[in-house]
Amino acid sequence: MRLWREILNCVESVRAYLRSSSVSYDVVGQNPFGDVSKSFDVEAERIVEKCLAQVLGEVAFLSEETGLLISKNPKWIAVIDPVDGSTNFAYEIPWASISLAIAPYKKGARVRDVELAIVAEVFRDVTYVYRDGLVEVLGGRQYSRRAQPAPIMLGYFENENSYKPLLKYASSHTKRLAIRSLGSAALDIVYVGLGNAEVFIDARAKLRNVDVAAALRIATALGAKAIECSENLRDALDIEIDSEKRIGCLVATYNDEQLKKVLASL
Repeated sequence: MRLWREILNCVESVRAYLRSSSVSYDVVGQNPFGDVSKSFDVEAERIVEKCLAQVLGEVAFLSEETGLLISKNPKWIAVIDPVDGSTNFAYEIPWASISLAIAPYKKGARVRDVELAIVAEVFRDVTYVYRDGLVEVLGGRQYSRRAQPAPIMLGYFENENSYKPLLKYASSHTKRLAIRSLGSAALDIVYVGLGNAEVFIDARAKLRNVDVAAALRIATALGAKAIECSENLRDALDIEIDSEKRIGCLVATYNDEQLKKVLASL
């Protein structure tokens, strides 16, 4: 995408704000998904939307804090989660990210239509960028995809039903498997793509398309496999991004081998 560096600067502006002394943690209401909105969520979203409008002109926004906003004649749709892992961020737990995916605007746009995806770590100067079919890691040490994934499972298990698939998958493992619940789904999914974990499972029905659109585009470009398993199984790249959508169940695995094991455990 031609303007990717200018768009990356928009994300960098959000990261600079989140690290500044002007951040407010006040609760200011609820977002369209029914979650609590804090002042830093709203301000981070305002910063990136204003910047993107200057860079892209007419652009539609699908965001965590305001839902879907369509301009008069948009060419692009930007899918934004300005602070993925906002609870971690509020309590200074260093696992949070800024998530942005941009696709040509059209009715029925899906994750596979995304031309630019950015997931930027808030607490480190590391940014994952998908463009032109490739993934680049900016900042920090140079990352490369592991030949074999780390024996780590990432996921969320706030109730018994959402924990069962993780437990069943872990019990089928021939070696010891560590289970971690970290708090930023976007970063979790990217890490699976890199091989820093072998699987991500979330069956809580709490994820939204704004949380994971960018991460899915990045991880699958790295070679990961991702399935939406809410009702009927389908490729996660077919998740719609033209309106707010809650995802009942999402799986991302390092490769087909882990995917077969996960599907057997659901």
